[in-house]
Amino acid sequence: MKRFFFPGLILASSLFFSCASAGLGIPGESKIILKNLAVEYNTIADGYFDNKRYDKAIEYYKLAMRNEELYLPVYYKLARSYALAKNWEPALESYNFLLNRDPDNIMLKTSLAYIKAMKGDVDEAILNYKTLYDENPNNESLLENYVALLINVGRGEDAEENYFLLKEKFPDNAQLSSFTQKLNDMIDNFDPDKKKAEPAEKNPATDSASEKK
Repeated sequence: MKRFFFPGLILASSLFFSCASAGLGIPGESKIILKNLAVEYNTIADGYFDNKRYDKAIEYYKLAMRNEELYLPVYYKLARSYALAKNWEPALESYNFLLNRDPDNIMLKTSLAYIKAMKGDVDEAILNYKTLYDENPNNESLLENYVALLINVGRGEDAEENYFLLKEKFPDNAQLSSFTQKLNDMIDNFDPDKKKAEPAEKNPATDSASEKK
């Protein structure tokens, strides 16, 4: 049996599949490409972040955030980059956004208080830290950061008071030695071994006599 060869048919078939591939594409292909690009941008940004080139990291994190699936985790990295780059206004805005989504997150609240202090809103920052510690009295990291903030903004007396609290509650804290040196430079006659004054014991007889007067 003879086999017939139709070059025109083959050419037409090839042209059809070529046009179909170019015109129709694979369903979801563009979305996959955008996601892959976003992942690449995030990887590049992480590299800049690790090398402390925060301005470049910010640039690429913004590009990575175009992908909805990566938006929130990358936004957190963007907020950290703003803070570490000392871009306080966008850092404040970013952490407020994150805190609105996760209002019970202590780390976000702590970071926000720190940013306020660095931005110049010192009194508000100190009040935020004090409130946070009062609500979480067993949080060593929170108390440590509070002491560090008080030292950094020059509140020596408040820092000293909370330094002794930190030393009493967490005697193995890794920052105590550094805080001791800094407070020694800030406060005249600073004594790191001084203990807080104990409240005077009541004398029943004396108290009874004074009440009768």
